[in-house]
Amino acid sequence: MMASPGMFIDSLKNEPFERLIAERNSLLHDIKDLEKIVFQEEKTDPEWDVHPGPDVRYQMDLEYLSALCTFMQEKFNAEVVRKGEVEA
Repeated sequence: MMASPGMFIDSLKNEPFERLIAERNSLLHDIKDLEKIVFQEEKTDPEWDVHPGPDVRYQMDLEYLSALCTFMQEKFNAEVVRKGEVEA
């Protein structure tokens, strides 16, 4: 069973930004690999025998990437852009 995007982000909440970048790069790599499979006309790749199938993994990786990018943007703003700002 695959984790929800929220659970995926929860597992990364305390990680440094460098780890988030590595996770993003890993997701992008996996997405590119899955695209080679899911967009083939014939579904003969052995990955189609794995559960969840490549189509589900592809969709979940896209959801993870979306959630991760949102989280990275928020973390970047909090830790880099607004670093050192005094709250009123």
